Amino acid sequence: MKRILLIPNIERDPELLYTKKALAVIGGKAQVFAHEDFAPQLPDLAGYRQTENLYDGIDLALVLGGDGTLLSAAGTAAKLNIPIVGINLGHLGFLAQIEKDEMEDNLTKLLHDDYTIEERIMLQATLTRADGQSTVLHSLNDIVIARNESSRLIDMNLYINNHYVDDYKADGMIIATPTGSTAYSLSAGGPIVDPSVKSFLITPICPHKLYSRTILVPDDCEITMTISNQNPRSAVVTADGRGNIVFSEGDVLSLKRSEYSAHLIRIHPSRFYSGLHDKLLGKEK
Repeated sequence: MKRILLIPNIERDPELLYTKKALAVIGGKAQVFAHEDFAPQLPDLAGYRQTENLYDGIDLALVLGGDGTLLSAAGTAAKLNIPIVGINLGHLGFLAQIEKDEMEDNLTKLLHDDYTIEERIMLQATLTRADGQSTVLHSLNDIVIARNESSRLIDMNLYINNHYVDDYKADGMIIATPTGSTAYSLSAGGPIVDPSVKSFLITPICPHKLYSRTILVPDDCEITMTISNQNPRSAVVTADGRGNIVFSEGDVLSLKRSEYSAHLIRIHPSRFYSGLHDKLLGKEK
């Protein structure tokens, strides 16, 4: 019997109506666990977990929410090699595989192992400060360098495999995986990249140059960013929208492929291209 970790989003499902519908399908056919905070609303689960042992012994994680909910869970699941699948209660839902009106059929397939697992590359960012201390972040979508409490542009130097590329005066920089190519990078003018392409996208945010474009690099490259000493304004670094690590002059931000990969359960393997049509253009199939 599968051991499934249920990860609801109380903002997307405030009464846990969709969560309880999911439980109606998988309850009795799998052992279902959740964080102990949900014990009052979901009293009939196999057990409840604290944060530190949330994923112990779990076969797969079932996330109910939008892509943000899945991203917040994907990092921990990846480190433990646990596959993850989402029920989309958000808007676009590129990562969430199951739509809420398809829940029963698709959860039944999940219980019968009628799915594939798709490996998605992740990014690792290491911010090393001038004093030698470092912070490591992992992301499935992107690492973003953004302005830190200032309306003035950040002045950044970009290196690829230790080769100087250019100086960027911009609102920031997005280093995205192919998975993240349909997220913030796309909004900043970056291209859409098939998730199977092993690469990273470097997309400046509102650069003060006429010719600045996204740079696509192989996933075995090392990307390095520093703050220019000509205009040493600090920035903040986030991983999948989380972190807010201050990035200052003298610090070095190094990015490369993470040792971890996300394992996304795919009940509909061919939905990437149809998803572009349906979600970005708002068309029916």
